Amino acid sequence: MFEYYNNTLCVKGNSLAELGVVTLSSLKVLTHRGKIKKARSARGLGSCALYVYASLPDRFKNIIEHELGINPYEESSVIKFSDYLKADETALAYFSNYELEDGRYLSEANSEAVEEYTANACVLNAIHSVIEKIFKANPRINKAELWEKLAKSVENIDADLRSYYPFNLPTNPRALRAKYEACILEVPNERYKRPGLEGLIHDNWCNKHSQVITETIGKWLIVQYGMPVKRSIPEIHQIYENSRSLTGFPRLSESSIYNFLMKPENERIWKEQREGKDEYEKRFGHTIKKNKDVLFPNAHWAIDGTKLDAVYQDENGKMVADRNIDVVWDVHSETILGFSFSDTENHTDHFVALRMAVNKACAKPYLFTYDAQSGHRTKKMQELYSNIVATGGTHYHHKVGRKSNPAEGLFHRLQQFARSRFWFFDGQSIKSKQDLSKANFDFIKKYKKALPTREELYKHWLVLVNEWNNAKHSRYNKTRSEVYNTKSEFTQELDPLEQISMFWLNETKPKKYYPHGMPLTVGGIDYDFEVLDGSGNIDLEFRRKYVNTKLIVSYDPEYLDQYIKLYELNEKGQKVFVAYAEKKREHIQIPKLLTEIGSEKMRQDLLVKEEERLRDNNTYQEFAKELGLSVEDLIDEQNERISDNNWELKAKLVAYGTKEEQIQTNRKVKIM
Repeated sequence: MFEYYNNTLCVKGNSLAELGVVTLSSLKVLTHRGKIKKARSARGLGSCALYVYASLPDRFKNIIEHELGINPYEESSVIKFSDYLKADETALAYFSNYELEDGRYLSEANSEAVEEYTANACVLNAIHSVIEKIFKANPRINKAELWEKLAKSVENIDADLRSYYPFNLPTNPRALRAKYEACILEVPNERYKRPGLEGLIHDNWCNKHSQVITETIGKWLIVQYGMPVKRSIPEIHQIYENSRSLTGFPRLSESSIYNFLMKPENERIWKEQREGKDEYEKRFGHTIKKNKDVLFPNAHWAIDGTKLDAVYQDENGKMVADRNIDVVWDVHSETILGFSFSDTENHTDHFVALRMAVNKACAKPYLFTYDAQSGHRTKKMQELYSNIVATGGTHYHHKVGRKSNPAEGLFHRLQQFARSRFWFFDGQSIKSKQDLSKANFDFIKKYKKALPTREELYKHWLVLVNEWNNAKHSRYNKTRSEVYNTKSEFTQELDPLEQISMFWLNETKPKKYYPHGMPLTVGGIDYDFEVLDGSGNIDLEFRRKYVNTKLIVSYDPEYLDQYIKLYELNEKGQKVFVAYAEKKREHIQIPKLLTEIGSEKMRQDLLVKEEERLRDNNTYQEFAKELGLSVEDLIDEQNERISDNNWELKAKLVAYGTKEEQIQTNRKVKIM
């Protein structure tokens, strides 16, 4: 009698006439005069005209609600399945011809089961029709309430109708909905894993097919399903059926193949081959439980790098998202101790983040962990990490592929934390499936001009770090900063002198000090250094001894724009300090731009070459004079060797003269 149409409560015109409330002719007249509003005209066989209940005159409403005792709102909430139930020949044919393991059809084995399953399909089809109609009228209807009404309506189908449709469906709203979704919408779930009409067949009938899956057939199915092309179950079933003439395998249904492959003992075999190592470990990977209650501040530090999930505009106004952050975490308190903010992730970034952490903590961790990135494994960083950890502590990198790096989980939560604060958030990893982890690029593009610059993004990051550290800890009723600042008897503090010295890095191989100075490349940036004396002039004495000599370079990345240390190795392989080298001076050659001081410095530096040459020449002359050796003596000696009185020379020249010259020479030279 009552139903909702276009989200409006309506009453059928025929029902009003049958109850004696108003005749159809009077109803039409009142509608024509505008006294009653028609919602829908009668169109075709079985379709009734609908009238908006609220537009009925009060005298009609009083008859319905008081004299007849009908509550239109309550009656409209009851769904009459008798209007929607109808036979399903397709379902009947499917269940009747469903083939069992012994070759019989289900209709031969149990005709009552066929009737029950067909009736179940009819009722679920009726539910589908009701849902479509309701959602068309009211798309925003509460689904939970709807399924409660549907379950109640199914349960209240009268006995006479049940005799025609001997269905057996769940009365629980959630179970009924799950079965509807699996069997009608063909979306399997945990409760009903077989999609389509086969999901209505009792497991006792379906499971008998699995008895014929022998060890050989099982291996064949597992290998086929494990192929990286990711064939679907229907495709595997088709391949299986096509190959039966060659293999001699018995007939199998799709459901038996599905049930076999989804057994955990079989799934674990094909999982990695089909979906990869990460998916296998999520599903079957064994893990150990770490006792986090024994941790304390500065017990475990972890460093890791990732892309900052934020969009900004570069100097050209272009949208970019290339900022990387390298973060040092205190694992116990989840506090960010240090970080770098750049477009790279190399050992220089690790150094910057770690130095900030040490300066903040003024203490050493007992365990320091990192990933297997090459920047962490360089000799210079390994030496630094050994200096960082406390006495009795250690450092190591996490194995590739293992989910043991605590920084990964902390980063995931930090990204979620940033998501709620950055309107220019550009989304988490591509593996993220949640809608909340995805960026709203339409919004970002709309406000492109309001995007922060690189410098402003850095300020946003600083604010985010401060908010994160002062937010509530995930396990304790304190902020992360409060947890970190809790005193511990195990803390190994740093003295200021050690704190400064520990961050000097040594080049792994000795480097030549060239005539132009000591070149050095760090983080892809080239530097040139030169040793100066106490007056700021080029140290000629150092150059005299060490030019073209290989030395060990030690540097602090934070002071690369200022100076480095140079060491030589003694006979025992120990480092011996030689000198500090300062950043090499650069001179301007354009006279117009020269200052008086700059001009003088350039003149002094230009004189170095000639001064060194004269010094080395004078030194040579002094050595010669001291030993009584001179160039003049060498010249006299050489001239004597070619004089006419030198009989030895004449004898040697005989072999190179003509016959006549040889005769003349032999007459003059007395051959001994």
